Amino acid sequence: MTTKTTDGLCYKCKKNQAGKYRDIYFTYLGLTVEIFKDGLTCADCAEASWIENFEENAKKFIIILKDGKPKVNWPHYGKFFIESRFSYRKEKLHDILISLGILSLRPEGNWEIVSDGPIGLNPRTFLLYLYFTHKEDAIAFARLEFANTMYQWEIRQIGEVIKKDDVLKEK
Repeated sequence: MTTKTTDGLCYKCKKNQAGKYRDIYFTYLGLTVEIFKDGLTCADCAEASWIENFEENAKKFIIILKDGKPKVNWPHYGKFFIESRFSYRKEKLHDILISLGILSLRPEGNWEIVSDGPIGLNPRTFLLYLYFTHKEDAIAFARLEFANTMYQWEIRQIGEVIKKDDVLKEK
């Protein structure tokens, strides 16, 4: 007796090959989108999942400028952020902001809001700290979230990052 195997097929559509883990790029509503496709879904299903997430969790926060660049309506985001501080929907929104290049997982060259200590005040996704890719977004977010705080804070651009492996490398 032979059994039919679905190894390599997309677990969502069960038609297309899932392929390897990789970044994929596409355009939606004039926006250039970069997402990480896992090894379980095909590119079509990964794109469809992103679009569904955008429509459900981010469309009302993102303004699409004439040049196709995304702009965040930070006051609207702020209401959502306060209402869902630890929600799964907030994580989905952060995924959208990362895929549109508004937030980044990479510190170098990007912006952070830091209070005394220094304690990072940027948005976080589960365990990861997120960085603003544009100074204007960091300023808008800081004004929205931290204008009425009693502690001091500042916005910094990160110029250089030395990774652990580079620091521990033998000479």
